[in-house]
Amino acid sequence: MSTSEQTEIERKYDVDDEAVVPDLDGVADHPDLAGGAGPVHEVARVERSAPVHLRAVYHDTEDHLLLGSRITLRRRTGGHDEGWHLKLPASAPASASGSASSGQEMSSDAPATTGTDHSAAGATAGEPDGSTRGRREVHAPLGSEDEGVPAELLARVAEQLGDRSVAPVVVLETTRTATTLLDAEGAALAELADDVVTATVPGRDGAEPAVRRWREWEAELAPGVDGPSGDALLDAIEARLLAAGAAPSTSRSKLARGLGAESA
Repeated sequence: MSTSEQTEIERKYDVDDEAVVPDLDGVADHPDLAGGAGPVHEVARVERSAPVHLRAVYHDTEDHLLLGSRITLRRRTGGHDEGWHLKLPASAPASASGSASSGQEMSSDAPATTGTDHSAAGATAGEPDGSTRGRREVHAPLGSEDEGVPAELLARVAEQLGDRSVAPVVVLETTRTATTLLDAEGAALAELADDVVTATVPGRDGAEPAVRRWREWEAELAPGVDGPSGDALLDAIEARLLAAGAAPSTSRSKLARGLGAESA
């Protein structure tokens, strides 16, 4: 089974049910905001996709050992990137077993991409929340549900797990409406995902499952858009999102919020 690896650079925002995604035409970074480094990115047009339904089953130990290490492991169906996803802190050493990615390729001697994520889930040890270099994301094919977690992904977290096993801990059902931000040549610069999420945590010992619901926006840079100019583009997008009623997310991740483990 082959795996691929890329860097995810995103910012998350909390929004209420009445919020409307703002017009993002003309959003651009500026050389002064980007420290005079890197290309200038400007949104020439946007494309909004039809809503899609995503179902993600997150796996962890019973006491959420992976979550405590800022690692998430899920099997997701629906959308363009369905499959197994393992998200790792950017500071974790890259494995030589990953194949070339269609996104931003990482190798054992490549520096992690710079970026910012308001979510503490992206923060690495010793860094303040909201100051990160993105997260490494490893993908594996979907396979059938009864095949279990791919061995290649479990090998990546063997040090954290030791002899512990993982099992489903929460199911997230997401209705996502994505807006792609394109430059004048039609190349993708970023994507804004408008997500309505329902999290279901199985009850223990016959208890009823816990259900939580919320809405959030995620602004994520496209592969190849990074560094100071990428940060400046996210800053420009953020200004419009905040004006539309969004607030920087206080959640570590969808997983932590779904589990009710924000203080973990």
